[in-house]
Amino acid sequence: MVRSGHVGASETSLQGEGGRCVHLHHGTKSGLQTYAQAKAQALRLRKQETYGERNLWKPLRQLKMNFRRQAPIGPYVVDFAHFASDLVIEIDGYHHTLPERQVRDLERDAWFADNGFRVLRIDESELKRDLSAVVQQIVAQTTPPPTPALPSRGKGEKRYDVK
Repeated sequence: MVRSGHVGASETSLQGEGGRCVHLHHGTKSGLQTYAQAKAQALRLRKQETYGERNLWKPLRQLKMNFRRQAPIGPYVVDFAHFASDLVIEIDGYHHTLPERQVRDLERDAWFADNGFRVLRIDESELKRDLSAVVQQIVAQTTPPPTPALPSRGKGEKRYDVK
């Protein structure tokens, strides 16, 4: 299932995608990790890709649309990001069905929404079932809506009225 919505957390440890648990250093009052800690976590997570992340990264890379993998954004590390469209893509495996994880996901999504990002959550089983449809959905989310056409002045019309 692909879920889209506007998307912090106050826990002292964050669980990365695929159940990889990362304990935070208490670098801030709120317990959120600092950007430097998130960046270090991103480097570790790139080496520990989940099945879904690995299979989605290949077609996203081939699109040459500047997707980022395991990108640190604020105190979080997201699976994929497309900064040109402020889109965060999260691959949700089994652990996202657990009630405590769903609460943390909602808090995290709210932080992203408050900071101008949209979150697209993709169930890992959907990736296994129809990868090309998921990629098409992602591309559709990154494409800005068409801008309304400006009214035509008509050929030969004056640009302004000279008096």
